[in-house]
Amino acid sequence: MRTHLKDRKYYEDIYDSVTVSIARRNVGSFEKFRERWFEIMPDEKPDSVRSVFNLNWIYMLMAGSKLVERYDGREADVKQMMDEDSRKDDIVSEARLTQEPLCQHCKKTGLRITDKMLHHRQGFDEPEEVLFMLKCSHCDKNSAVWEDGQALEHKEKRCPKCKAKMTEKDTKRDKVFTTTYTCGSCGHSYKTKLDLNPKEDAIDPDFERDKYIYCLQDEKMLQEHRDAKWRLEGMAQMGKEMKEKRENKEVYDAVAQIQKVNIGQLTDTLQPAIEKAGYIELSFDKPEIGKDVFVGFSCLDGKRDREEYDSRKTLQKSIKTALAGTNWRLMSEGISYRLGYLSGRIRAYEREEDLIGLVERDKKLKRRPIK
Repeated sequence: MRTHLKDRKYYEDIYDSVTVSIARRNVGSFEKFRERWFEIMPDEKPDSVRSVFNLNWIYMLMAGSKLVERYDGREADVKQMMDEDSRKDDIVSEARLTQEPLCQHCKKTGLRITDKMLHHRQGFDEPEEVLFMLKCSHCDKNSAVWEDGQALEHKEKRCPKCKAKMTEKDTKRDKVFTTTYTCGSCGHSYKTKLDLNPKEDAIDPDFERDKYIYCLQDEKMLQEHRDAKWRLEGMAQMGKEMKEKRENKEVYDAVAQIQKVNIGQLTDTLQPAIEKAGYIELSFDKPEIGKDVFVGFSCLDGKRDREEYDSRKTLQKSIKTALAGTNWRLMSEGISYRLGYLSGRIRAYEREEDLIGLVERDKKLKRRPIK
């Protein structure tokens, strides 16, 4: 038997009710701001370009963007609530007593399970556990035990006047449970009631109207809010980027000074430097173009008496020096050498983030994060 999981509309109504509540609060705050706006600027007309522009952005900041977020999150949140209640039902359904309990009154076995439910054993900040309600076939009294067989602790009531132990008597009438507490010492008595009859919620005459507005059930209104949110986020991102560039001007100035060399200009960039170091017949392979661009190269060592180690190191230094200040770098695998034939690969840096990384490594600069 499913006791927690309700039909989908139940959860949709909860979600929509929360949305309306949030919207009423936020829109109310915006209306107060709007009134203050015209108090500060009494000569400003409500339909002026300045008023409309500024108040539209303030509305989106204070209320509108949240409405779009609530609309977009509705399906996932409703599903999450349903899944949680379905999980609770599964826990209760699959729960079994690990040992046969004794009646808390006559201490006999043979108790019959009348109900089981999720309940907090300790405080409300602790996970819920399954509590079994049992009826004794011998004394006809009720007991309550947890899944592990431990009895539900019943805290004794103490008389507020003399602190003596009080007796309890429960009565039930039309789903109203009444407990009468009586002090055996001074005779003080009082009652508590638990009414489980369904309560009718007070009718909110404006709810359906506000639900239509704030839950963005009108397609045109939804699209207008989406467009405004997109523009607002774009402006916010632009402002953040502008601030980030101001705060890190040294880094971006260094990026701007990087010489952007295309593939066709590589010969002019590298050949003079390596020829000066004694290398000849520079050639390039077909570029490897994917997310990044790599170009293989090869040349011959024109100095016959140069040893392999010196040949590799000298060429590596010449290439690194020639590429410094450009958007190309020698790959980390370095230079290969066979019988005076040298080869390697260089990589192009195109994206701004990659160029920033290049500057940070080469010039030992570091961007300051913007909060």
